[in-house]
Amino acid sequence: MPLANVSKALGPCGKASEIMLGDLNWSRMGIMAFEDAPLACSKDLVVPPELLLASLALKAREKGLKAVLLLNARREHELALSGEEGLKFLRELLGSSGIFYFGHSDEGPLASLERASLDLGWLTVNPGLLARAVEEASPVKRKVREVDVSDVKSLSALLVEKLGPPSFKEDLVSRIKGADKAQVAADALSSLSVFFNPTSIAVVGLKYAAKFIGLVRERRKEEYKSFLEMWKKKVEESFSEENLSKLVSDVGLEPVKEALGEAGLAAIIYDGVGTPCEFFIPLLVVNLADELGDVLLVVDGASYFSRFGWAVEVLSSLPSGRPGLRLACLIHTGGIPAYEKLPEFIRSFSEERMAIMDVAPSYVDVICEGRPASFRAALLRALEDAARERLSGNLAFVLFDASSEPLPTLVKVKPGLLGRLKKALKGVVGRS
Repeated sequence: MPLANVSKALGPCGKASEIMLGDLNWSRMGIMAFEDAPLACSKDLVVPPELLLASLALKAREKGLKAVLLLNARREHELALSGEEGLKFLRELLGSSGIFYFGHSDEGPLASLERASLDLGWLTVNPGLLARAVEEASPVKRKVREVDVSDVKSLSALLVEKLGPPSFKEDLVSRIKGADKAQVAADALSSLSVFFNPTSIAVVGLKYAAKFIGLVRERRKEEYKSFLEMWKKKVEESFSEENLSKLVSDVGLEPVKEALGEAGLAAIIYDGVGTPCEFFIPLLVVNLADELGDVLLVVDGASYFSRFGWAVEVLSSLPSGRPGLRLACLIHTGGIPAYEKLPEFIRSFSEERMAIMDVAPSYVDVICEGRPASFRAALLRALEDAARERLSGNLAFVLFDASSEPLPTLVKVKPGLLGRLKKALKGVVGRS
């Protein structure tokens, strides 16, 4: 991903963002992509998701709307935000806007940023939401009651108890979610994998989880005992008081609110996808929505949240109870487990307004559900045209708005005059 090609995308991303935002007469917008990878990639133009999402936040601020940008630190490419170059690029892009880190790592460039954290007081007054989040995050069939978590110590105790493994003497087939079924759902396998992941590579955790399920079904007790010990250790480390205090605090979102008041824009780089702490990320989005009110939340990597049914339900309904809130989510549809709630999430964020770069074929039916054949025909035609335009070095996508664009429409943003002149001169030099 040459930096020069990314820099060329600054102008087109700004223009595309303005079109995507429109008149801001919407509350939810889905930005659909095929993979969690560059949204456009040709020899002349490279658009990492972070660049387009940052452009959306910047354009919203220009329109007089405060914006909070939530970016995934675990996307891997040359300008990944976990690296020094990616962080430098984001700083240059956002200028004086505050950039915060949400995660518990003490190493690497991200650890040098000021931290954003969940407000402990907010968790205390939302015990039902916390209980549901913990219950769904657990690979074990357990009921989680609403309990007092007035301090980090009590929260740590709750999470270690409810997310830890069953006892060795229990019948794991009946206790582990999915172990009693012939086909283990992606949600259950993914929930289990975060506790068996000895590296940062999620696929390794999935293989460990699948192996564990096999041992459980065969009731090979001595062999799966080591997995239970690994699970217990991972939970105790992840939810220790020391680690939790970096994610949840009495200070909460105050630094973010202060930065937002000063610059009209703040960015939070979150780290936790594919880890036991993943469920804290959608909780952070809800916490932001509750405390900030009239703001645009631009959320990266929202597909991962669909592992949790509560997150799909709550995020989809966030704007309805909070007038002035707008939620724009980047949802990639390929290269991700087939979470049960992902279709519902896509459906929710394609009802009002959506910008589609591309989409996995299996989710075309979800987007077109309840709509006429003419909608499907227009969508497929526009998607094909958009792909051709991107291969030609333009930034192109398909736009739909339920109130103003009843049929999906192709939008293409060509390079600026300077970019076109350079391309033309290159062609002349090549022929001479």
